Amino acid sequence: MAPTAIVLHGPTSAGKSSIATALQDSSDVPVFHITLDAFVEMSRRRDMRSAEELDQALAIHHLNLQSTLRRAAESHFEIVLDLVLRDTVALEKCIAALSPRRTFVVGVWSPLEVLEQRERARGDRGEGMARSQFGNPAYSRPYSMCLDTSTCSPEEGARQIRTLIATQIGAT
Repeated sequence: MAPTAIVLHGPTSAGKSSIATALQDSSDVPVFHITLDAFVEMSRRRDMRSAEELDQALAIHHLNLQSTLRRAAESHFEIVLDLVLRDTVALEKCIAALSPRRTFVVGVWSPLEVLEQRERARGDRGEGMARSQFGNPAYSRPYSMCLDTSTCSPEEGARQIRTLIATQIGAT
């Protein structure tokens, strides 16, 4: 079977990274878990001296991510991409970078009170991030499927995604 790409898209603390780990654990082939956070951590927000510099740094992060996705898409590895992107143009460019590979975009979410509870428990996210991202129009795009992580474990979410992929690939 040809390698696939799975894009997990949703607000912070929705459970994307936990599902990505469960997808890695449930795979018969090596899986690259690629996350925008790895690129954003290359610079520190507080070091930016202006909004223009911050915008420039974010643009570099997005370009680096897209370049990495194009290279990874040429490999035999399965790809799980974990994104919070609310910039729909940047999101579509990331998805396009994964072509011609079969790509499944999965919406990952939870009710706001669950996101905020997870955010507080994590301690590595600024308070209010989940609230600022919740309900953003970028998360109302069409998805291959949606997962409410308040009603399923990461392992169950991974099983549902694997079932979707098997069904879709079997149908083609």
